[in-house]
Amino acid sequence: MGNADAIIAGLKQDFIEDTLDRVDRIETTIDRVAGGMDEAAIGIAELRREAHTVKGLAGSFGFPLVAAIAHRLEDYIADLTEIDDREAASLVDFTSWIREIIESGTNPQAEEETRILRSLPTRTVAVDEKDSGSSAGVAQDKEILLVTATAVQAHFLQRALREKGFRTITARSAVEAFQTVVQSRPDAVITAAVLDGLSGIELIRALAAMKTLADKKLGLLTSFDASHPDLEGLPENVAIISNQGKKTSEHLSEFIETML
Repeated sequence: MGNADAIIAGLKQDFIEDTLDRVDRIETTIDRVAGGMDEAAIGIAELRREAHTVKGLAGSFGFPLVAAIAHRLEDYIADLTEIDDREAASLVDFTSWIREIIESGTNPQAEEETRILRSLPTRTVAVDEKDSGSSAGVAQDKEILLVTATAVQAHFLQRALREKGFRTITARSAVEAFQTVVQSRPDAVITAAVLDGLSGIELIRALAAMKTLADKKLGLLTSFDASHPDLEGLPENVAIISNQGKKTSEHLSEFIETML
């Protein structure tokens, strides 16, 4: 092994040890918050920081699935305000997979990546509204990728989809979207037209051309009318979802109905 290889191997080992330490800290924080020993807001903020760090480093050291799991952990705790025993058990599902993959030293194959990601807990209205008696959430074994750089827009879309029991995952850019499609093989994609870098319009054209999404529902959230020149020639499986006032809810409802 040359010097460069030895250095890379050493850095990877450092990452593995550091990540296992972070997983230990995450699980300890989960236990302490669930047990009432730590304040929920402080503990949850710490979970976000640790998950974000793992997500940022994992891909660089050959563990893209760990990065994806950490990303989903971030999504899961985004609106979390407390951790009870049920939430603690769900959160440990994420850390258990991260630990198992890191300890193996190898990122799983593509098909196994998809299976693991689909097995992770996801937040739905039916789960979030404890003892509410709400029947709004209808369990769906379908996952929708939301691509938007705006947190408010992502929250609105997630809420509407979760009310129907859909699993949701997020990406903030076209690059993230492509990687997520390959790893997670979502059942549908909704992207905002305005993104940093590659626009959502160009992204949706590219996604529509992918064999992975050939028979999937695609939605474009835009202020343009369907007749706008920028939308000319969009593939037939792309639905236009207006982001202007009441039309947004109407168009999104129509999109959801095609998924049920």
